[in-house]
Amino acid sequence: MSASIGTTRVSEVMVTNVITVKTADKMEEVARLFEQQDINAAPVVDSSGRCLGIITNHDIAEYESTRVDLENECRHGVSFDLARYGIGTIPRLPGRNFDDVGFHMTKHLVTAAADDGLSRVAESMCRQHIHHVIVLDEEKRVRGMLSALDILGQILGVPVCRQAKCPVD
Repeated sequence: MSASIGTTRVSEVMVTNVITVKTADKMEEVARLFEQQDINAAPVVDSSGRCLGIITNHDIAEYESTRVDLENECRHGVSFDLARYGIGTIPRLPGRNFDDVGFHMTKHLVTAAADDGLSRVAESMCRQHIHHVIVLDEEKRVRGMLSALDILGQILGVPVCRQAKCPVD
């Protein structure tokens, strides 16, 4: 077991081959991408690679639940009440926007720099109940990603398996 994460830097633990998505990508495509790549979150970036937000499996699950509700209510001629989703009530939902990642992504991010202390970032993740932190450079471009599992692996001194089916020791 690793003695401490107190002196460890984020750069020593973060994943650098980060898969990113765009705001106009469709949620169903992102759900397939997550399954194919065995990931749970991805930074949302603009055309120049600057980070705009994050999309997670939780966001995909909420999207799917809301989409099913929408389809059921539309079949019965009822206007879809988005107020229960914190969005407001509209008689017809613009399909293009609702299916876009940009509609569902989290915009208020907890981010880190590569040279930040891992213990400080881990504490922030715990306090804010988040599972992923995007590592950004000075221009807000994605340089890496850090998950709670990466931190746990560091604490235990165990490499994190990045495959859908990992060998059992």
